[in-house]
Amino acid sequence: MRVQGIVGTILLAFSFSALAGTAEVSWKGVDSYTDIRPADGLRDRYQQKVMDNLTEHFQSLAAKLPEEQKLEITVTDVDLTGRLEPTFGRSTSNFVRIVREIDFPRMEFDYRLVGSAGEVLKEGQANVKNMSFNYDGLASRVRRNDLYFEEEMLTEWFEETLLNQPDE
Repeated sequence: MRVQGIVGTILLAFSFSALAGTAEVSWKGVDSYTDIRPADGLRDRYQQKVMDNLTEHFQSLAAKLPEEQKLEITVTDVDLTGRLEPTFGRSTSNFVRIVREIDFPRMEFDYRLVGSAGEVLKEGQANVKNMSFNYDGLASRVRRNDLYFEEEMLTEWFEETLLNQPDE
């Protein structure tokens, strides 16, 4: 009986992972984004890291959709939390990202939710902002995840726009 319970649990786990929707994310005009720059380091490497992390977050959100659905995202602008400000040392200048309440994250993207037969279930343009983020209250959590506020903003948009819709 105990073995059957374990096998049932394993099958249940596989069935939940099989019921996940997917996401395809593309990044359009990255060089003209409002702010996707590093405080230090190589710009291309930093941009790729940000794009990879946000793509991964969109994919984890899409996993909450039914299996046959696909979320297509085309990102057109990113403005990360905070603002880069110059600092000057003995021989070089660097930048540091300063986070204040007025420097909230923003993102613009086009989205399409596509069903199993290729039909468009929902589409639109999103201009999302997280104007109510509280950096001071979450400082220790933020240090572990540079994109915490951006991911929080995208999760809220996803839940309000795609999950919590009344049946039509």
